[in-house]
Amino acid sequence: MSDVTDNTVKPSAVKHLRIPLLLVTAALSMGSGMGNPGCGDSSDNKCRGDCAIDGTYVIRFEDTSSLGTNCTQAGLTLPEGAQLLITREGDTTVVRASLGDIQLTGDYYGGSYTGMSLSGRKTVQFNAQPDSELSFFLNGYFEEAPARGDTRAVFSATYSASRVNVPAGEPACEVYRRFTATR
Repeated sequence: MSDVTDNTVKPSAVKHLRIPLLLVTAALSMGSGMGNPGCGDSSDNKCRGDCAIDGTYVIRFEDTSSLGTNCTQAGLTLPEGAQLLITREGDTTVVRASLGDIQLTGDYYGGSYTGMSLSGRKTVQFNAQPDSELSFFLNGYFEEAPARGDTRAVFSATYSASRVNVPAGEPACEVYRRFTATR
């Protein structure tokens, strides 16, 4: 007697496990940026509940010592006690801010790392020299992801400022100082 062989193709165990395996992988990647993008997902660039960063923050520097004569002559001052006004553009991660007369733009990254980077430039002119610029960069993180706009929020960062395109013989200046800004 011979055995009869069924020539139909039977689904393998791998095919039966494909959907459950994909679901488990998706569930395990939640919060890693793969399954749950939080704030700053590249596909839709929207915040998801930890992005209530809008508001007025008061800046306090760790080191408030003088910036020196060159910085003063270049027009740079330390904005101790100044107000940093932060506004997000709708549901996006794009942030606009002002620090006195300095306009800043940047991005907020929510989720497990709640970082924010802001930058801006201001044109200055001294004597009869060509214009130069003051460049500003604020880079740091929120101690906790701000879930609501009416709660305290603390932004810890580095304030970097410098004069760029400095004409010959004019004062140059670079400043790097740590600060916290509290809403």
